[in-house]
Amino acid sequence: MSERWLGEAVKVAGLPPPRAFPRNIVPDALAVLPVSFVPLEAVTSSAVRAYFARRRLSPALEEDAAQTMHGCMVAFCGKGFLFYARHDAPDEQRFTLAHELAHFVLDHLQPRKKAQAFFGDSILDVLNDQRLPTREELLTSALDGVPTKVQVHLMERDAVGSIDTGQVARSEQRADRLAFEWLAPESVAMPVLKQDPQGEQASRLQQTFGLPPSKAETYARVLRQRDGSPRFSLAVFLGEEGPR
Repeated sequence: MSERWLGEAVKVAGLPPPRAFPRNIVPDALAVLPVSFVPLEAVTSSAVRAYFARRRLSPALEEDAAQTMHGCMVAFCGKGFLFYARHDAPDEQRFTLAHELAHFVLDHLQPRKKAQAFFGDSILDVLNDQRLPTREELLTSALDGVPTKVQVHLMERDAVGSIDTGQVARSEQRADRLAFEWLAPESVAMPVLKQDPQGEQASRLQQTFGLPPSKAETYARVLRQRDGSPRFSLAVFLGEEGPR
């Protein structure tokens, strides 16, 4: 794990190392982070609004199409609500929970901690939308990108279900990378990956760490690239040498 941003995110989150695989991230997260995990019959923006309405909370959630998602993150005042589909397969649920938790840490908790470290506790009223920032606070870059209102992560998708914007794609990739590190730390996953030829590596990651098939394929490519293995080998493709 050489990416600086990834190491910082892991440190801020404070989750303990996994004790077994596949990992159940929920108890570890509940022990150290201000989050709630909420199962829904179907994860839609209307279902999320109904959840908050029943609890007499009214975060300002934008209207969205009745698209069903694997998960959703809503965060405000330093607390995160992580919604997931109750009837998804266990591997999908596992990754969804880690992915939405990653969004909470990367997009909400980390920026707040940065602002609090710079300004002190006096900035909490601004971050919790209880007062406007002063002129001096506005003039400093320490508030750049720091959420001060309700924050919602609903993956922006186009009509065929693919990620729609470059900015969203980068955010999703970072959340995926942090989720991978929690569920299958690189220091553990890399030796596992090397036990098999390239064509069987994703299956090994899927079986060992309980990743969904598509995510196991993605992580196998990430690890091979990190290990210096080429993404594509003409010799392997032509059958002139065995895959690594």
